[in-house]
Amino acid sequence: MQQQWQHFLSEQGAIINDGCVKRFNSPETEIKNSTAATILADLSHYRLFRVSGADANSFLQGQLSNDINHVTENQAQMSAYCSPKGRALALFRVFHFDNAYFLSLPDEIAETTMKRLNMFIMRSDVTMDDVTNDYFHFGIAGKDAAAKLKAALNLAELPDETDASIIANGLCLQKLAGTPDRFELIGSSDGATTMWNALQPSCVPVGESAWSLQRINAGIPEILTNSVETFVPQMLNLQLINTINFQKGCYPGQEIVARTKYLGKLKKRLYLAEVPTANPIEIGTDIYQSGDNLQSVGKIVLASANSSETTRVLVVLQIAAAEKQSLFLAEKDGPTLKILAMPYDLDE
Repeated sequence: MQQQWQHFLSEQGAIINDGCVKRFNSPETEIKNSTAATILADLSHYRLFRVSGADANSFLQGQLSNDINHVTENQAQMSAYCSPKGRALALFRVFHFDNAYFLSLPDEIAETTMKRLNMFIMRSDVTMDDVTNDYFHFGIAGKDAAAKLKAALNLAELPDETDASIIANGLCLQKLAGTPDRFELIGSSDGATTMWNALQPSCVPVGESAWSLQRINAGIPEILTNSVETFVPQMLNLQLINTINFQKGCYPGQEIVARTKYLGKLKKRLYLAEVPTANPIEIGTDIYQSGDNLQSVGKIVLASANSSETTRVLVVLQIAAAEKQSLFLAEKDGPTLKILAMPYDLDE
């Protein structure tokens, strides 16, 4: 995070740690605001990489799980980067802006992920630049988010379908999955304070946890340090949220991903659940089921408190265990998981 931008946010009341806005208000207030208000979040805990060059399209097409040919100024997408064994190394948000492709991913895995991706450029005409400090990156969510964005940006129309994107007034605006509406806004860092000041009067600023809660409620997973190379894409429901294209050509892990779809039977998948604790839950924490055979039946993928007494989680579980329930966090006698309905259909 740029020092000038960090200073500005601190003056607005932000509590910042390691370049990430943790919160603006008490944890209890942030949780309430995340569900009751239109929220505005600084997304500096994500890094932005610009991918350009004559071979940028073919390079990304050969590395990622989705079809890069569908990415235009009017269409963004999510895409997975996998190991040769078909395990997800990272999930990118991919979009086209300023005459180049952009990749967005969490800061905590960005350095190792992009170093690995760079290894495969070789003689291709591709340049990948970390442009995080050249752009602001905001998240806006809430039932009135669309109306407030229209007013602040002076736009007649906004993208109205998941992953739809528009370029206007030097800004890139994308609609994300989930209800209430969620958007990401990217623009030149020179205009960061002006844009924040334009949005802030009609929005409530929040930190990373409140924004993550919106993602969890939308059923959209994320790969973080403790979950790198842990799950095949289908375990994360990526085939259900337009993150895998089964008609495109080869990419690392493609054979495993395709075999899982056409020849295998999925034994694990992603679920939304609630745990009766507001204590922090680490990514990768094991889930157990009641019974004599104490073995892990799943792992936490994302977690964020949604009240002073409960935490919402995305968790990969054995399907058979999820159907039987009686699930516990971290140990046999730990807090009980209550499985909730996903906001999208789990039938393929």
